Amino acid sequence: MKKFFVCAALFLFSTIGVGAELRIANLLLSPEQKPNVEVVFAAPVNGTVSLAAPDGWRIVPAATDPKRAVFTVAQGKPNEENSYRLSVAVQRPDGSTFQHAQDVRVATAPNSNLDVVGPNEHGAATADWGHAIPCSVKIDDSVVRIHTVWNRRRLSLLVGVDNLQLAPLSAVQIALGAVRSDKAFGELYHFLLFADETGKGRLVSLNDRPNDSPQRLPEVDASKAFAWKHCETVWFEAAIPFAAIPAIRPGEGRELTLAFLIHDAAKKTVLDWGRTCLLPNETTEKWLRWQGDSIGNTVLTAPRSEWGLCSSKF
Repeated sequence: MKKFFVCAALFLFSTIGVGAELRIANLLLSPEQKPNVEVVFAAPVNGTVSLAAPDGWRIVPAATDPKRAVFTVAQGKPNEENSYRLSVAVQRPDGSTFQHAQDVRVATAPNSNLDVVGPNEHGAATADWGHAIPCSVKIDDSVVRIHTVWNRRRLSLLVGVDNLQLAPLSAVQIALGAVRSDKAFGELYHFLLFADETGKGRLVSLNDRPNDSPQRLPEVDASKAFAWKHCETVWFEAAIPFAAIPAIRPGEGRELTLAFLIHDAAKKTVLDWGRTCLLPNETTEKWLRWQGDSIGNTVLTAPRSEWGLCSSKF
């Protein structure tokens, strides 16, 4: 039986209750690198908030604000799956308890001089993505695998999607956002990574002319992009220059937001990465629509998922 270590902290704020709108944010460092664990509430909470972690972890309370309880992993153990079961309990003054369990992943890009060059003759990525910390999640009937690394010039991504047809307008839509020093959100950048009619990968910016056809949008300056199918997985690989996302400055410890929509042109459906992070449904911020997208009437989550830039995966 898996054991859990529990740490509790007392928070006395005015409250309108704790309900379904509670989530544990993505970790921005591997467990052995002592990351913070942030419990995000939609409304202020009144009571004792405790966090349970797997056996071998040691958790201590850290700074808080009315909508966020922050704990620190003083000791943690990584696993190959990059998936960690954490559990939150809120003990209210009236004696009632609210509990929430969630599989949380490390979502960060280690530093690497990796060069995006597409597939080799065997259909695998030529570049050595072993420096990345992969996030593998099941969304509907597909498994989505996300790898990211960075250096001072570019942020590189490799995204694999099972059970997807490599067809024009099957695409990965990317939302990259800045996070200011006060934790407020900054500018949001939208990109589309897809294979055109010739099968060549393209990376285009949606910010300048949303609602346009992606074939008519200009490629991102100095970008590299590839799209190919190997066995049952379609792979999308790209390098986004930091010059194209100027509000996000590269550097160790930098926080940003990164979210994905997978457009399945054959099924006319989208896979929303934000649902695996329990992000709220979209309200004020918008995913940009483009001509030929597969969104339809699908309700999407907010395009803001916690991500980080770190020095190493170790």
